Amino acid sequence: MSPYRCFARAAVSIASLGIAAFGCNPGTTGAALGGGGSGNQTNPGGGTAGGVTISVSSSGGATAEGGSTGATAPVWPPPGYNNVTDVSFGAYALGPLISGGLDGGAAPDGDAGTSSGQCGGLFGVVRDFKMGTTAGGHPDFQSPPSVDDRGIVTDTLGSDGKPVYAHPGGTTPTTSGQANFDQWYRDVPDVNMTYVLGLHFVQNGNVVTFAASLKNTGAALPNTSYFPLDGYGFGNQGQQHNFSFTTEIHTSFTYNGGEVFTFQGDDDVFVYINQHLVIDLGGIHNQETKSVNLDTSAATLGLTKGSVYPLDVFNAERHTSQSNFRIDTTLAFTNCGVVNGIIY
Repeated sequence: MSPYRCFARAAVSIASLGIAAFGCNPGTTGAALGGGGSGNQTNPGGGTAGGVTISVSSSGGATAEGGSTGATAPVWPPPGYNNVTDVSFGAYALGPLISGGLDGGAAPDGDAGTSSGQCGGLFGVVRDFKMGTTAGGHPDFQSPPSVDDRGIVTDTLGSDGKPVYAHPGGTTPTTSGQANFDQWYRDVPDVNMTYVLGLHFVQNGNVVTFAASLKNTGAALPNTSYFPLDGYGFGNQGQQHNFSFTTEIHTSFTYNGGEVFTFQGDDDVFVYINQHLVIDLGGIHNQETKSVNLDTSAATLGLTKGSVYPLDVFNAERHTSQSNFRIDTTLAFTNCGVVNGIIY
């Protein structure tokens, strides 16, 4: 794996910082998920990584390990981001276009992720597609029936860090074949437009949470939605929101024992830990939930306490009229996301 360029240049201890220090938008609650580190991290997928690890302490507060002792708070939203939206827990924001623009896309500049030396959440990418019911649209979006469709992908992540279609030469109830599926999480001119995405996590009891979804008990905004591309990409296509998009997040975490990762949302969700599929919510469906207990699965996943492992999350919003996305976790992230080989 080639060396990564790291946006987070100055590590920080944030255990004692509260919401005001993070500059959260009104409506967000709790301490923010931060990260970053000093120096370079050349192997986010294994071994020991430097930088700040945000975890959940036994008292339920966010804690940080590693890095220097400077007191620079992460900034949310990042400067220049659009569609900054408070949700049930946390917020989301749309970053720069990096592929599919009139100029062919460009890599984000040196401070696209954060200007303070810290990040206020996880960063990934979101790809917009034209609905299959429109001219030149993608057949896997809006057109297929609304049914659960497990087993779209294989049990292991591909060598390129992408899900592998499990039915070469065939189809599934909601997908039209490997060639079209492979476009979901790859930049394809005239097929999709790719933007950087920021997800702002907050403390929620003994977990950190991002929740743009339904039925969120104890949230300031119980019901919210996940529409980061409204008014961007190919546009809303006659809808109230911009549907037909995918989300892709790559990060890593230190396995300390006792961690849990839960996803709740729609439509398709594929979550991999150490390249193994641990959550499969494939298909076009209403909000669904699945959790993975890392201790229970440690032997199968090849996890050893104290080591660092990759976490890869893939989502697809493929049908009107809802879009829900929620993560609750106790994972201790070692970075704030990897976008096109760049660590945030």
